[in-house]
Amino acid sequence: MVVGMAEFLEKVGGFKRTQEKIDALRANDTFALRVILQAAYDPNVKWLLPEGKPPYKPNDLVDQQHVFHKDARMIQYFVQGFHPDISQTKREAMFIEFLERLDPKDAELLCHIKDNKGIKGFTSRCINEAFPDLIPQ
Repeated sequence: MVVGMAEFLEKVGGFKRTQEKIDALRANDTFALRVILQAAYDPNVKWLLPEGKPPYKPNDLVDQQHVFHKDARMIQYFVQGFHPDISQTKREAMFIEFLERLDPKDAELLCHIKDNKGIKGFTSRCINEAFPDLIPQ
């Protein structure tokens, strides 16, 4: 069974020592993890979605933690610099559909990040130590 992104980050964010967090991030380095950390902490990432929780129905299927790992590339449709030809209505509908496929905790995490609220237990300094050059200093 795959551990959901939100579940993993909640666990690691609760570690007391920064070095423990860095070691855990490095040991679990995936494309999806890097995408979510960059989306949360890179000041150059500009979300093209309105602030606030969108009107979506949380997924009630079990074991959906793998979905974000598989579909992390979808983030490109919701940030500036990619796919400028998509209408805002289509972009928002795609985001809602994406949230409805995700594990509910992962969907909440993504909404939280979209509103530039960071991830509890992490700082940009910690992220840069784990993955140099992922986000600008």
